Amino acid sequence: MITTTANTITLCVLGCRAPGGDPWPAQSGYLTCDPCAAELRTALLEIVELYALLDEALLPGVTEGSTRGSPGFGSRSPARDGVLSMSDPRSRQEDEGDPLPVLDVLASWADNVREDTGLVPREITESVRREGGLLAGWLDHTANQVWAVGILDKLTEARNAISITLGFAQRTVAGEAHFLIKWMDWITRQYWVADLSAEAGQLRHQLRGALGLQERSVPVGACPVKVRDQDTTRKCGASLRARLGGEWITCRACGTSWPRAFWDMLGDALGTPLSDLASLSVWLTVPNGTLRRWRHEDQWTNHGSKARPLFARADVLASWQRRRGPARAA
Repeated sequence: MITTTANTITLCVLGCRAPGGDPWPAQSGYLTCDPCAAELRTALLEIVELYALLDEALLPGVTEGSTRGSPGFGSRSPARDGVLSMSDPRSRQEDEGDPLPVLDVLASWADNVREDTGLVPREITESVRREGGLLAGWLDHTANQVWAVGILDKLTEARNAISITLGFAQRTVAGEAHFLIKWMDWITRQYWVADLSAEAGQLRHQLRGALGLQERSVPVGACPVKVRDQDTTRKCGASLRARLGGEWITCRACGTSWPRAFWDMLGDALGTPLSDLASLSVWLTVPNGTLRRWRHEDQWTNHGSKARPLFARADVLASWQRRRGPARAA
């Protein structure tokens, strides 16, 4: 907490920081800032998309950049055990680094929300289960009536919620993730939101790895954050890198993070590093002709001369991410 003369400011519990290294304040009444809450929402949506592709990664050698070897004979499973662990709710993380079972993790957090908000009694008795079954049946009957067309979506949502809560229906990754997103406004007020964010990030990272979708990164400059070194203060200076389509830039040395919404502030702190087209082509592995097209389409400012034009790397990086980054849900 930061105490001022006017009021008390709650800091974002997800660890984002301003360019100077100070923790970023949370939105009033919440424990996170808006960019961090949006990033958590994006992580959950991406988990749903990646999990749907997991079947393609079950057999060895099907991920990008790998070749299929001869099957041979032996005691190994014909499927990739790490991928099986992620898709099997019976799996448990016994050692650090083991894959987390995706559905089990999301269902656990969704149940936490259901219990804390009173959506489900902490102890489901037989009478509750019986009455819930009758209610689910009544909702099914009502949904089949001609006059119920206008409220069909709400009836289906209520029926599914009852079925999942009482164990009548099979849970899905998509269903549990969207339930968490629906309750995001409430979740970002809870003390455990940082733990949920950490596990969502871990799930997304392991799914990307299983599908061979780790993103290439490029250097963007030296970390400008001032850190304490015994009795002195110095600039961190560690190399900062940005992932293609990434939502964060994080310093591996001091841990300072900048969500995409604050990258302009980071650019101010770094200054304006300039490069010519040849250097930019090597930096991003993009042909000169493509860079020239981006320059005209995005109206980059020439900070050099007509003979040797120089462009701000921040402008070039923004153009690169706009065209080459993965699509993001709003």
